[in-house]
Amino acid sequence: MRYRPIIAAAGLAVAGLASPAHAAGPETTVTPKTDVNPAGQDLTVTGSGFDPNKNNKFGIYVAFGPKTADYATNAGIFQSTKWVHLGATPSAGQDELKADGTFATTLPGVKAKYTDGNGTAVDCLVTQCYVITIAAHGVPDRTQDTFTPVTFTGGEGGGEPGTPGGGATEQQTLTAKVTAGGTLALKVAGANVGLSDAELGGHSTGSLNKATVTDTRGTNAGWSLVGQVSDFTSPEGGTIPGANLAWGPAASVVGDGSNGQVTAGAPALGLNVARTLGSSQGGVSGGVFELGAGLDLQIPAGVPAGSYTGTLTLTLS
Repeated sequence: MRYRPIIAAAGLAVAGLASPAHAAGPETTVTPKTDVNPAGQDLTVTGSGFDPNKNNKFGIYVAFGPKTADYATNAGIFQSTKWVHLGATPSAGQDELKADGTFATTLPGVKAKYTDGNGTAVDCLVTQCYVITIAAHGVPDRTQDTFTPVTFTGGEGGGEPGTPGGGATEQQTLTAKVTAGGTLALKVAGANVGLSDAELGGHSTGSLNKATVTDTRGTNAGWSLVGQVSDFTSPEGGTIPGANLAWGPAASVVGDGSNGQVTAGAPALGLNVARTLGSSQGGVSGGVFELGAGLDLQIPAGVPAGSYTGTLTLTLS
């Protein structure tokens, strides 16, 4: 039996002579900074060397979370944040940055795992997290930024960034641009199938050559693969109706990480009409899939002996 397929990604800081208290630059101390309880623990943060009059006296944010590429503009990544500025009245969300550039505040109940304001799960047992100071209100000045690593009991981090043997981690954001516009394609592993010899009134059996469906359209629009067979004829003039051919379909997903899904068609007798070999619903049809079927041809008792050939056509749509 034979069948054919139809195919449809340096700045310099200069200390002013009038402000010797700021000459050392901003520094932050966190207590505790190691062996923090993963279930939640208050972090006491003290700072010195900050300039309370800088950046329109907006002050700084003191926050806890990972150091991402957009940490200075994406407040949603942080678990806890305090606004520390000149003249602030201490409260749950604010603390005072004193005139000498020092402050003391607390980030309450900091946990190792949390879901950030963007809906992203953050695990500080795996990803290095920090107490970070940032110029407040989106000011682009990065001279007020500091990063103090915090590690939890059972975590992998520790030590200052770049310290040999400290076990600190740094992140790199990887971006890959994926373009749509691929195809829905069908490929079969051979054009001929030899069924077993059979006596008159018996059964001739075999297996369909493997069919591979690849959906790289990027639309997840769904697809269906159907088959239909002609009558079987012999040089001696005999005919076996296509209705006598039955199949038992099978289908599987090729594990390429695309999370597609495929459903095998129902076992059926009578492939003289189109029958479904397999299909994939919209939303889960992207990926690579393999389909096949066991074949069973019923041989009529009254046909002439001989070699019979029919054509099975697979159509993908």
